Amino acid sequence: MTIAEAPRPTAAEPAPDRALDDHAPDLPGDPARTTIRRRTARAVLLDHHGRVLLLDRPAKIRDVGDRYFHTPGGAIEPGETPAEAAARELDEELGFAAAPAELGAPVATCYSLQQRIDSGAFVAAADEFFLLRTDAARTPAATPHAWLDADAMDAAPVRVLPRGLPDLVRRLLTEGPPQTPIHIRW
Repeated sequence: MTIAEAPRPTAAEPAPDRALDDHAPDLPGDPARTTIRRRTARAVLLDHHGRVLLLDRPAKIRDVGDRYFHTPGGAIEPGETPAEAAARELDEELGFAAAPAELGAPVATCYSLQQRIDSGAFVAAADEFFLLRTDAARTPAATPHAWLDADAMDAAPVRVLPRGLPDLVRRLLTEGPPQTPIHIRW
């Protein structure tokens, strides 16, 4: 399997000046016909064993099963850079302190169109992924998570999102961070 380095689809490209939080606003009319544009920043926490920290969450979107694994991260708030958002999300989700400068430049992007289970609204998401090498001991044990290497992600009993994450990890381990972000498949 290879990483798709295709240009980003315009249908899922959010407006650059608009970031929405995890909760859909009150939507007029049929929410299933509404598209929420959302920019996110995510962290690929990679330990010295080649494993990535993935959060284990109940599904909020259709067609992924009851649960799924994903990288820590969330919406970029107005006035934040993507690295600042990723650092803030690491602190909020894991109590993991990292300075935005530690995250460097994005290593990957991913675009998706998802449908929320709760409202039926569609979310056009544009994700930026930042690499941070760390020690597995730095994450809190109370947070539902798993440290998985690329092969374990491929064999996981629940979906790992985005689907291109295992190939990204393999590439990061063999080639290091890319000069420009790699587009990975949702």
